[in-house]
Amino acid sequence: MEREKALSIIDTALAKLPQLRGGRCHSPEHIEFIQTTGIELERIFGPDSPVTRNFSSLTYQPTESVLTSMLTYETDIARAEMKAYLHGLNIAEGVLRSARNQLEQHGVDRILSESRIRSEGACVFISHGKETPALTKVERFIRVLGLRPVIVVREPSEGMSVDDLVDKRMSESGCVVILATADDEISGYRQPRPNVIHEIGLAQEKFGKRVIYLKEASCEFPSNVRPKVWENFTQDNMEAAFEKISKELRAFGLL
Repeated sequence: MEREKALSIIDTALAKLPQLRGGRCHSPEHIEFIQTTGIELERIFGPDSPVTRNFSSLTYQPTESVLTSMLTYETDIARAEMKAYLHGLNIAEGVLRSARNQLEQHGVDRILSESRIRSEGACVFISHGKETPALTKVERFIRVLGLRPVIVVREPSEGMSVDDLVDKRMSESGCVVILATADDEISGYRQPRPNVIHEIGLAQEKFGKRVIYLKEASCEFPSNVRPKVWENFTQDNMEAAFEKISKELRAFGLL
């Protein structure tokens, strides 16, 4: 979802609040606001994000303990119910304004990458070239850590092009592992496949510092690829690479 569309959804929800404050709890308009806005927030931020959880957990009626502690006159009960209802709307407004600020500052893709956590753990996108023993080892290691490795060639295509699928799966992930293997021989040296070089730029744009760089010892890069701190490995020895992955995932807050 584009940032402007997401902002428009939030603004529409905020615009309903003045009219709702003149209504009553659980009126058709209030129920529509709760249902529609909750679904839209889940679409934007993911079902497990703080924004979605905070909005869905709001209450608009006084608790039983509050009611039982008051006189049982109808006017007192009605006053307590209206106070709780308005308080709930005020909290809803705060949640929506906070959500809007996050969208303006970070955009949809960044928010999703940080908040959309699946039940089996955060998704870790693996950018790779050819199928190699190193790819299998990294995939298994990430799974052992309790996270979900995302390898696009093993994902359902959902009718999308490869580029669109890569972009979507990256947006759903918490970070990216660049697995640069010595796949192609160019002018006497070996370098990664072109898709890996392309995905380095895409990952840096989407995730900034939340990218883990692993490079096969015999692999070199074209001069136009910006140098990064790479952890070298061989197909037979991945120990240093695994240590790098663990350290960075902890720094990212995914472990």
